[in-house]
Amino acid sequence: MSRHRRPRILRRQRSLCQEHIMTIPTLEYRGRELRVYSQMLFPPFGDPHAPGPKRFGSIVRIDTIPSTSATAPRYSTIFEHGAPQTAALALDLAMQFGKDIVDGRIAPTAI
Repeated sequence: MSRHRRPRILRRQRSLCQEHIMTIPTLEYRGRELRVYSQMLFPPFGDPHAPGPKRFGSIVRIDTIPSTSATAPRYSTIFEHGAPQTAALALDLAMQFGKDIVDGRIAPTAI
């Protein structure tokens, strides 16, 4: 093999820092495990190409520690001031929403 024709594998190696890795924010809170997920809500009619600001929704999953079932309750976050415009803010609000559920301040219906 010539010096100029290296296999693609050798040319495309990346460090782990350059790879995109999905993480699920998880928090242990008062004997419960809170996991939060965010999702992008597309503008009108679910069209990803429609003009308009980005909006995000989020879901919080609340389970006991240790986990007792595969079907832990999940709750869709209710936003007081409309859907946030960043995924990070949606996750922060979902985490607080989960804490409020565990503390008994709110009692939403599970999805």
